[in-house]
Amino acid sequence: MMKSPNFFGETGLDRMAERRTDSAWLDELSTREDAVVVPVWRTRNLINNIPETPRAVRLALTQLESVLDENAHLIFLGYRDEVPHFSVDLSHIDEPQEMAGIRGTGEFTDIRDISLDLPREDGGLLAYSRAIAQWHKTHQFCGRCGSASLPQDGGHMRKCSNPDCNAQHFPRTDMAVIMLVSSGDKVVLGRKKDWPEDRYSILAGFVEPGETLESAVAREVMEEVGIPITNIRYHSSQPWPFPSNLMLGFVAEAESEKITISDDELADARWFSRDELMDEAKAYAEKPHSISIARRLIAEWTLGSDP
Repeated sequence: MMKSPNFFGETGLDRMAERRTDSAWLDELSTREDAVVVPVWRTRNLINNIPETPRAVRLALTQLESVLDENAHLIFLGYRDEVPHFSVDLSHIDEPQEMAGIRGTGEFTDIRDISLDLPREDGGLLAYSRAIAQWHKTHQFCGRCGSASLPQDGGHMRKCSNPDCNAQHFPRTDMAVIMLVSSGDKVVLGRKKDWPEDRYSILAGFVEPGETLESAVAREVMEEVGIPITNIRYHSSQPWPFPSNLMLGFVAEAESEKITISDDELADARWFSRDELMDEAKAYAEKPHSISIARRLIAEWTLGSDP
């Protein structure tokens, strides 16, 4: 059975990927009176000014026509409720909130601070627009020859401007595994060196080239806490646009309870019993208070949900 999506996993969009190469169609969409744009500014998204009910601000394209140029090109996100949605990065403007088309509509906010108060589809929409804007910002030059690259396919590809190279570059997503490792009625949690002393979480790390996901899970656990594992099972995934990761959640069983910390990132790691985690898990089940897949994995294991 399909699990419910994690935070940032729902956008409500039909991405219409099969039509992105149709430049005439995209041009036509950008002239529709009902077309909307979701602006991004330096990793922040435009959110309305009502603290109790934050929502993504959707502007009419006509409100931003004056700034749409080579520095602020439209990125086609898809259709929601039959309305074409675009994104635009305004990072080159120092004070975009003072622009005539934006003034008074909201504030540019880090979505990590307010995601739990957003409608889930708004959270996913803003995460999507933030991640692809960040990719464009960091890939303005061809990685093969160094020439400038230009956005194509509604912003879902960049093409080298050098005709002798002509390389195509696509949005990058870095895969990371995150895993809950249990032994009977306990799970092992680690604390990074820059975390508060009472903050612990499950283990995680990036997938290496030429590596299966299961191998990455086993390797990361061994690297961080020195524990061999078995019965590795996939749980769910989560887009994590900080800046452009895809978190792949797993559960596994430990073959030993001896912890050996060899990871420079960890200050401590220890076993936590189900009883120790129960109050936190019940609170999370009643009302999620974290956007992270880590908190979901811990809560489900603690409450006995089938992962």
